[in-house]
Amino acid sequence: MPIRHFTRQQLAALNVPPASPRDIEDDPNLLADEHVTTQKYTALRRCVFLADDDRTYAVEYEAALNVGDFEVGDGGPDDHGWYGDTVKAVEVEEQEVVVIRRVPVDDDPDPIAP
Repeated sequence: MPIRHFTRQQLAALNVPPASPRDIEDDPNLLADEHVTTQKYTALRRCVFLADDDRTYAVEYEAALNVGDFEVGDGGPDDHGWYGDTVKAVEVEEQEVVVIRRVPVDDDPDPIAP
């Protein structure tokens, strides 16, 4: 698994992480901003972006929860949850993945269908 370490300044120049998940629509270098999980006071997200070496990388970061007027702590996370001078990014590629899912059985099949 190829890994590259970016400085916070390099990521900021690439607009990583975006200010809002909707910002990826306006930036050709931002490919995706995905929800990973919800923590107690923050949301863990994954940003996929095109770097200056024409490779695609993903970094995880923490973002503030959007829960309306409910109390969720002292605001947003410090430094996106990144510690140290550099941030680890994993090189990623787009692949089609087949997922098996259980769906409800139709009790009344269509009698006209073959």
